[in-house]
Amino acid sequence: MINKFSEMINENSSSKIKLGIDVHGVIDAMPEFFAFLTDAFVKNGGEVHIITGGSWTEEMESEIKSYGIKYTHVFSVYDFLVKSDSVVTGEIEFPDGTIQSKFRDEDWDIIKSDYCRDNGITLHLDDTLSYNEFFTTPFARFWSHSGQKKKPHKDVRHMT
Repeated sequence: MINKFSEMINENSSSKIKLGIDVHGVIDAMPEFFAFLTDAFVKNGGEVHIITGGSWTEEMESEIKSYGIKYTHVFSVYDFLVKSDSVVTGEIEFPDGTIQSKFRDEDWDIIKSDYCRDNGITLHLDDTLSYNEFFTTPFARFWSHSGQKKKPHKDVRHMT
């Protein structure tokens, strides 16, 4: 009986470990730690998926590289929603002055969970607890306790 259970559990799993990591509030909160962690994952044959709400630009790529982060895949919620013609509800300004379109919460909040499910992510780390309700794959809310306040562009629903 136990062998049958073990076989059932392992039938749908791959041996490759896939880590999803958010940028803002996670990687940028502890870049040295995540540089070490991602280096270990990639060196040992794992995948590191950078899964961010921000647009994947040259500036974003430079920021990630400046932290020493190793990665195998990138996914931008913002870029995905722009390409999918999702409903825009306004604009949002980030602390660095970047202005982006704002999308409906119901469209935005589910995208990371869909990406993780569709790509077999083993564990996703994010600072936005409200995303948890949409995940069917392992999800961990990252609390850096770095003494920094949440960024002013973060909606109150992201902090509870």
